[in-house]
Amino acid sequence: MWESIKGTFVKYFRFGGLAGRKEFWIWAFMVLTVSVVLLGLLTGFIFILHVNCTIVPLFLFWLVVFFPSLTVAVRRLRDANVSPWFLLIPAVLFVVTFLVLFDLSLSNMDGSPANYSDAFAFTLSALSAATGFVFLILFCLPSKK
Repeated sequence: MWESIKGTFVKYFRFGGLAGRKEFWIWAFMVLTVSVVLLGLLTGFIFILHVNCTIVPLFLFWLVVFFPSLTVAVRRLRDANVSPWFLLIPAVLFVVTFLVLFDLSLSNMDGSPANYSDAFAFTLSALSAATGFVFLILFCLPSKK
């Protein structure tokens, strides 16, 4: 397991090659586990100990694992014989959804109505979730070997 995580860090900017299901899912499990632990610790510090700490450690962790996560996803899709360019679809949807929800939250704070409806934001969120589900299936595809 540690060899797989170490191997993903060694291939930090290497988009070429292939990544099997095991390498991808071990990496995804590690990122999820560390994120949940960090979030739990930060929540505990804020609510139980009444310490005003920020979410900076979690953000720094995500910043460190962003490129290895992207490269292992590209290599995994290539291993499943799917074009890695399809990763642009959820990336664009995520950015657009984030911007719409952020704009809605800002417009609702001062009482002025947003230029678009909440249904549009919900539709974008649902589309992002559906795209994530499709990619979950794509990442589970067997190798092309």
